Amino acid sequence: MTEQELTQKILRDANKQAKTMITAAKQHAEKQLFVAKEQAAARKVEALEQGQANLVYRQSQQQLAHEVSKIKAQINAEQGLIDQAFTEAREKLLHATDKEIKELVDSYTKKYAKTGDKILIAKNWAHACPKLPTTTAIQSGIIIENSTYRIELDMDSILNELREPLAAPVAKILGVL
Repeated sequence: MTEQELTQKILRDANKQAKTMITAAKQHAEKQLFVAKEQAAARKVEALEQGQANLVYRQSQQQLAHEVSKIKAQINAEQGLIDQAFTEAREKLLHATDKEIKELVDSYTKKYAKTGDKILIAKNWAHACPKLPTTTAIQSGIIIENSTYRIELDMDSILNELREPLAAPVAKILGVL
């Protein structure tokens, strides 16, 4: 074999080997491209599913927030009615008749007074209970006292005492209980 023939044989073998390597490289690249496309498709599906799940979650959170807002609005409306009722009750106490004042004084005396307690009535209510001593310490109410304690039942105390039974139902509505 001549030098030229040897060179040509080496070149042919090199070309053949190069073609084999190129084919193998192309096949490997195609496999990697195929795997990458499959992974991208899977990630796309996963991202769409996650996005849908996030949308459903956010919608449920918005619905809950809407429900809470409705409940708060209802509670505020109910509280407004309660406040209005107590404002009207306060006005009624301010302009109570002698009979109503006497009934109120008798009711609180029975509820709080013990034998030996001193009962004082506000000066502006004296006309309803002329036999009781008067005081200017409170306006529209009574005082029950002895050497150990003093209970001042003015108009606002009386109204606050009436509000106490409403605390539990309001707390229940608020979800506190």
